[in-house]
Amino acid sequence: MRGLGLLRGLGPLGLMGPLRGLGPLGGLRLLAGLAALALVAACSEAPEVSEVPEAPQSSQSPIAFSGALASEEAVTRAETPLSAYVQNFRIYGFKNMSHDATAGYGDLQQVFPGYRVLWTENSANSTITNTHGWEYVNRQALGEEEQTVKYWDWSATAYRFFAIAGISGTNEVTGTYKTYNGGTDGEYQAYDVAYQADADYPAAIPYYSHLWFQPTDSRQFGQPVQLEFLKPFATVRFMFTFEDPAVAKTTELTDKKFRPTNDNTIKKKGNVIVSYPLTGNNVTETFSTHAEAEGMTALTQDYYAAVSKENGTVVEPYLNADASATGKEYTLLPATAQGSYTMTVLVNGQPKNAVVPAEFMDWKPGFKYTYIFKVHVDGSVGIDIVQSAFTPWTDHQATHTVYNW
Repeated sequence: MRGLGLLRGLGPLGLMGPLRGLGPLGGLRLLAGLAALALVAACSEAPEVSEVPEAPQSSQSPIAFSGALASEEAVTRAETPLSAYVQNFRIYGFKNMSHDATAGYGDLQQVFPGYRVLWTENSANSTITNTHGWEYVNRQALGEEEQTVKYWDWSATAYRFFAIAGISGTNEVTGTYKTYNGGTDGEYQAYDVAYQADADYPAAIPYYSHLWFQPTDSRQFGQPVQLEFLKPFATVRFMFTFEDPAVAKTTELTDKKFRPTNDNTIKKKGNVIVSYPLTGNNVTETFSTHAEAEGMTALTQDYYAAVSKENGTVVEPYLNADASATGKEYTLLPATAQGSYTMTVLVNGQPKNAVVPAEFMDWKPGFKYTYIFKVHVDGSVGIDIVQSAFTPWTDHQATHTVYNW
């Protein structure tokens, strides 16, 4: 058993990616964007992982944590530094020394056993391991082993890094080495990070990073390691449009309920697990949740950015819309295999409903989902558009892309 330590500190961040159209379902289309925090842990049952011996500086390039040049697809993204929200994180790093076309990457060695990485303003390029203001050498907490320079090993076949940040003193994050598919050709080792997530208090919940994986022949190998972080939540909202916009001011929508067709509840809190593969052919993390039994029975408030009035009565987005409920969005646990959802609503007192197919009800962490229902001229209601885009997580729900540089 190896103790990996506990990071304390809290901060918000996220990543905003470009939207891409994914295709229609009748009048329904799905737009997707990129995703992009935080860790620390204690682990048990470590596999055969050897510590990496220190290499002389003359033969190796030092490993640093900062921002590489933005990729072509990132040019349109507004980049916000992690340091604007969190000034420390814990980094875990491993290298593979072998690769097989069938078994994948193996011969695991640990490089960073949970080093503490700290941000200092105006410190970039002050040491060989600090290229963009982040330093790990001698930044260990009181009582921890000394943190020393680590160097890239060009004889390795691949490196992989991940990190956790924004951990509060009341929310412990644990990490455990696991072996999956034991005894089969698909066997691989992983490191599983777990913690509690409560969507009622999103700012207090840790971020986790995506797995940074690069083989030795990658152009990013040997460059400052840039990590992307996200919160373990999804944002969901629903809204109404009108086939004939002119009738909106005389149409009242009441008793709105957007809920699972099978009457299951909508989950807001539970245990989240991020599994980082360390060997084998898998090179991306997997995310899963174990939700608590309770939850919401339905989403009841639709989204609209503002209201308009005539003679003191709200007429936009529709008659008597609640002026105090603008901007309503729901922060929820990510979910898969929920089944279909049903919208029920009274249109001028007449009950109407519409069903959203199950294929559009998978919610990924870090994404915002908008379900748009159209009120037709005959008073019926149908699903019109589903939109999905990556959205960042900050205390103020602003748009930020967060990197560790």
